[in-house]
Amino acid sequence: MEEFDDNFFSASDLTDLVNRFEQMVKQGSSSYYEVDDLESLLDHFMVHHHIDLAFKVVETAHSQHPNNHQLSIKEAELLSLAEKHSEALDLLNKVETLESFNPDFHITRASILSQTGHYDKAIRSLHEALKCSSDEPDVVYMNLAIEHQNLEQYEEAIGFLQKALESNSLNEDALYELAYCYELTKSYPAAVTYFKTVIDKHPYNAHAWFNLGAAYQALGEFEKALTAFDYVIIIDEEFHAANFNKANVLVRLERHGEAIDHYKKALAFEILDSLIYFYIGDCYDHIEDSKAALVYFEKALKKDDSMAEAWIGASSSLDDLGREVEALEYANKALKIEPDNGDYYCFLAGLQMKYDLLIDSAASFEKAIEFGYIEEDLWEDYTQLALTLKNTDLIGEVVNKGLDHFPENTLLQLYQCIYRYSIGKTEEAFEKLVELLIQEPELIEEFVLYYPKAVESKDVQFLIQSLSQKH
Repeated sequence: MEEFDDNFFSASDLTDLVNRFEQMVKQGSSSYYEVDDLESLLDHFMVHHHIDLAFKVVETAHSQHPNNHQLSIKEAELLSLAEKHSEALDLLNKVETLESFNPDFHITRASILSQTGHYDKAIRSLHEALKCSSDEPDVVYMNLAIEHQNLEQYEEAIGFLQKALESNSLNEDALYELAYCYELTKSYPAAVTYFKTVIDKHPYNAHAWFNLGAAYQALGEFEKALTAFDYVIIIDEEFHAANFNKANVLVRLERHGEAIDHYKKALAFEILDSLIYFYIGDCYDHIEDSKAALVYFEKALKKDDSMAEAWIGASSSLDDLGREVEALEYANKALKIEPDNGDYYCFLAGLQMKYDLLIDSAASFEKAIEFGYIEEDLWEDYTQLALTLKNTDLIGEVVNKGLDHFPENTLLQLYQCIYRYSIGKTEEAFEKLVELLIQEPELIEEFVLYYPKAVESKDVQFLIQSLSQKH
């Protein structure tokens, strides 16, 4: 269904018309209206969802222009908006014979059929609309594309969106729907080819440049994406989404300082302000400016205090700034929001370990594992905690589980050597230790740190001396 444009009338004319009608309803009086005026009133009240007033317009239409079929089509739109779909279709059936050559009739029927889930029938109605002369065939093609999207027929949708753009190259909605379909089908090379063709014809089309940049971004061709987004910004400096996307690309290129500038420009795109504040904080964190990072994480939380990742970001900054109590408090707030997030439990465990809250840290590591966080850093850190606690059973349990997941991890293999020494498997431990230190001699420092008793062994002393002579 085509949206009504209040600009059809001048703003003052439309306001006067609406005020006049509302006054008539309020007073219970009557006044004559031309068909065009009633259509404008209906469109205005439907757009603003003033359903009761729209039905008052229909009453006036029935009394003053009972045989006007264009008003009947508008009435069907209203009935559909009021979720009276069967009545709307019945009304259209009554005027079908005389209105079968009216594209509005078929477009309205298609819209109602679509709302009731009859997408195939909606498509047939839209094809009937194409057979009629229409001032805006791109709108019909757009609607056909949307119906095919509803049926998950994305290739067909792409074809109709391209036809819409052939009919009206300035149809921004068609450009974005087309980009969406390319994204759904992962047809990024085709997207690049098509949007470059649009740009060849219309080099100052900022939306085409933006979609081209997004396609390059999806393909990982980041330098080309940056160039495309730069053109968008040159053409339209108020195109805030281009600054946002350019910043995202700069982050992928690890150019965090530049990304900050573009995220700040994108803040004018207020709908994403909490997320943008978070991204700025994350960029400052990457360039190790913890104070600035904390400022922007806090800004994000003022906008949206349910953003768990911002609580974690702020916790990390507070930790860097030596504010331990607040760091723990913020990490726990994140877990109240996402109590099943294993990653956050692992982060909290790291803080607790750093602050010598070792028993609490062990409990947090267990929670992290329970909720599915089993990355390498967890097993390394948790084993270090077990070694610090000198809990032999825990050391063996954690390091063995870690090696089940990451058998090639040399740090875990080293910790397993320490475990074997601690349970008396000296020969087995020493044999593996030699193998590891030949590969990575620097591991000897980690070994001695967590197993200082080792220096009492003549074999280990000899091994250390041998390594020192070689290096």
